Amino acid sequence: MGQHVSRAAVQAAPRGKPQRFSPPMAAQATARPQPQPSSSAMEERNPSCPAEAKEKDKLPQEPTAVPPAPPLDASGLPMCAVERYAMDNIEAFLRSTEPQNEEKKMKFLCSIRTICSSAAERNTVQELRIFCRRNELVENIMVLLAEEPRRELSSELRLQAVAAITSLSKVEGALEEKIPLFVVCFRSIFLLPSEQDLDTNLYSKTLRALDEMLHSLVFIHPSASIGEELKDVFQVLLPFTSLQSSTVRQRAVGRIWKLTHSLAHYCQEKPRHSSEQSPSASYDELRLPVLGQLVGCLILCCAFVQEHKTCRCALSALRHLYRFVLWRSRWEGQLDEQGKLEQWEADHEFSLTWTTNTTVILLRFEKYFHSSEKTDLILLALQGMRDCSNYNTQVASTLMAILTVDFNPMPNDVQRIVTAIHRSRKLITEEQALRTIRSSFASLAAANPRAVTLSLLRCSPTCDKDIWELWELALSSVHAVPKMVQALLHQLETVPLGQKTEVGVLHTAAATALHKLLQYLEYGPQVRLVFPELFVVLIIQLVSAGPLAPLEITAITEDPFRPSAPTSAIRMVVETAHSLLLCAEMDNLAFSMDTHNLWARLQGAATWQNGLHSLAKVMLKNCRDQCRPIFRHLQNLLQYHQLQWREVPAMAFYFELWSCQGHHEDDTCPQKIFRKYIRSKQPRSRELALRGLRNLYAGRMQLLLPDALLWLQDMRADIKLQAIHLLQDIVAQHPASIRGVLSQLAVQLLSCFNEDNAEVRWRSMELFALLLEAPGRKRLLLQAERSLLPLFIHMNEDIPNVAQAAQKALIHAAKLLGWQQLQRLASAAEVWMIADCLVRTPTLQPLRTPLAPLQKGGRGAILRVPPPPCSLQLQKRGRDAEQYLKDTVLHLHSPQVPVRDTAVRFLGLLGRKLRNENREKMSDIRKALEGAKEDSEPTMRCLVLQTLLILSVLEDVPPTRPRLRRWFWRTWRE
Repeated sequence: MGQHVSRAAVQAAPRGKPQRFSPPMAAQATARPQPQPSSSAMEERNPSCPAEAKEKDKLPQEPTAVPPAPPLDASGLPMCAVERYAMDNIEAFLRSTEPQNEEKKMKFLCSIRTICSSAAERNTVQELRIFCRRNELVENIMVLLAEEPRRELSSELRLQAVAAITSLSKVEGALEEKIPLFVVCFRSIFLLPSEQDLDTNLYSKTLRALDEMLHSLVFIHPSASIGEELKDVFQVLLPFTSLQSSTVRQRAVGRIWKLTHSLAHYCQEKPRHSSEQSPSASYDELRLPVLGQLVGCLILCCAFVQEHKTCRCALSALRHLYRFVLWRSRWEGQLDEQGKLEQWEADHEFSLTWTTNTTVILLRFEKYFHSSEKTDLILLALQGMRDCSNYNTQVASTLMAILTVDFNPMPNDVQRIVTAIHRSRKLITEEQALRTIRSSFASLAAANPRAVTLSLLRCSPTCDKDIWELWELALSSVHAVPKMVQALLHQLETVPLGQKTEVGVLHTAAATALHKLLQYLEYGPQVRLVFPELFVVLIIQLVSAGPLAPLEITAITEDPFRPSAPTSAIRMVVETAHSLLLCAEMDNLAFSMDTHNLWARLQGAATWQNGLHSLAKVMLKNCRDQCRPIFRHLQNLLQYHQLQWREVPAMAFYFELWSCQGHHEDDTCPQKIFRKYIRSKQPRSRELALRGLRNLYAGRMQLLLPDALLWLQDMRADIKLQAIHLLQDIVAQHPASIRGVLSQLAVQLLSCFNEDNAEVRWRSMELFALLLEAPGRKRLLLQAERSLLPLFIHMNEDIPNVAQAAQKALIHAAKLLGWQQLQRLASAAEVWMIADCLVRTPTLQPLRTPLAPLQKGGRGAILRVPPPPCSLQLQKRGRDAEQYLKDTVLHLHSPQVPVRDTAVRFLGLLGRKLRNENREKMSDIRKALEGAKEDSEPTMRCLVLQTLLILSVLEDVPPTRPRLRRWFWRTWRE
């Protein structure tokens, strides 16, 4: 600037009490209702006692603890120049590489306060936010605080640093990561020596400045919801309440007291300012995730009876939190009923009188706590019960004992509690605490056995000694054992063996825990209650395992099993199934399975089905009566449950048991099961279901005719195939039974001729040929006419089975129609003579017209029928041409080149026939051929172009030149 600035001129910031930040006028209408700042009283002043509760409801108004910013050397400058001067001081301080003395540090902090005040007045917060982030002002303040000596308070630097942070809170977005900032501030102030060794005045001012900073960050200028801001502060404060130093605990609890006082005051004022805000929005804004942990810490701090100040602060903070919990219960809409409202009002009266009995306080809080908050408090009590904790172990044990009575936590909370108990047990030696853990764990298992089971499996998949002690505690509740076994069963039903996911690991852990449980006789009666379910799922797991090498099977079945040694999942399942049989007193079956080596046969991918057959025979031979519950369980599974990956093994096991034990005609359950799984997505299930129906309806297959017709309409090719196979058997064994559905069946088979699946085409044509020879075949004249062209085209397929079936069906259709020439040509496979025959002669219906005598001529004689009138003949030709065109166009995009070739040539023949009779159909033929010009095969593209050219040439040749027409056509045919 080049101009000397006099120090005696204008001060950078006015002396006196600094003004509270007020938002711009445009934003004041929507600003958050702001409570009054929390009390900055010296910590030596006792918090409100029960007798003084009403007088202390209002926050005392004390002068601010932070003095005004010291003047900067910017005399004579306007406000914008003062701000610029302060920014230059900040940048010079940050650029300097020399060690900074106390004066420069204070000047740096003073400059921060100056620019924040100026930005608030001039509404230049956006520019200031960029400046703060670019120069990392918050990080540099944290460095200054961390460099301050821990054992002395000799200057106001801590005071000015905290005041600078308070000023920065006015700048939106300047304080992003607050938790590291809180850690540095609290460590710098809380870890100071006791007050007797410090400057009392400076110490009190520093604490009040810290309280003002917290109040500003949480309630005046929060960057998130108030609940989230409080969560960040309390997360850092709470660990200080458990340190060994009583001074540190007193300072931390004092800050909690101040914040909870402000929170209670805010809740009291909230309804006045939020009339337009819904209760749910108010609750979301003040949701306090660390409430349970906070209440637990304060109750444990009340046990420090020799620390009177800490106890009084903790009790007062609990009182404020209780008032907050009461208001929260109202916001949550839990007070709709009159009785609840009266109870709430009584509790509100209690919050004004209060008490010093921590047990009563805990019971009061517990009524309004959520499951996660109770869980947080239980976890804190577990930490307080450790030998290394500074909390009172007896008080912590009492807290846990109270909270676990009639406690039904959510599954996620159960997982947290079980994990914490598993990790803490070895760190707790006091007998009362251990008794509390044992009783609490048993109560937890009785309340939610399934969640406890899953939690134990996650804690230790190998079920080691330490975790088994917890298993025994959980199983000590008689009512919990069946439910825990059910939970293990459910886990085994979730996924097959071999998956590397968390669920797969839990599956192996469930098998290990079940094997361990089966070693104890006292659990035998409860396990036998679910024996069928367990046995079935273990067998299903064995047959569902992936393919094993011969050496792996030998190692699994022949090596001695050692539960303590690492072993594979499949080996664990084998041993568990073996132990289960012994537990169910089925020693004969276990011995037979060992003798016949069924364990290994059940595990092979190629042998498991034969293994199930052998297992069913052995079971029915050795323990028929005990097999009935297993069979009934399989019936229920298949009939009422979605089995997913278990479907095929369960169906195979059921089928083998059903086949081996014999079946009766009145078996309704097998009928329902087989009819259900005939349309399954699993081919093996459909195959077994069809076999079951065949066996069930042996000798009376015609009863399945309605079902077969229904399955034939299914979209899936394999189900159509099953229906066709069944219909073939019905036609062969009971031909008279299909007389009433011949036409319907023939129409459905015609739609199968163009299926993508080659076997469906092949089998449907074979069945169609059988129908053309069945009793009542004269009803199929119309369907026989419709089948001529599709059968002719499919005679040209590359697939021999389909081509032969099409030829055979075409012969039978021509025979039924009495078309001997077509029958002879089809038998000789004269392809293009068949095409000429179809195009040249209108479809005849000789069985509806009196037969004329054959023309003499020997072998070349053909059937003569009196022609219909000319008009009827033209109408018939038009209908035939239209149907031919539709059928042929369907094959222009066939994946087989010979089929497309046949379709194109037949369209050419049809076009030659219709060139003078039906110009409209000629146009349709040309359009169809135009659409085939982009064929992927060059030969096909050439054939399409040649056909279009010939059709256009023949159309232009006058009728008086028949020889020229025949010459063009013969050239194309060749």
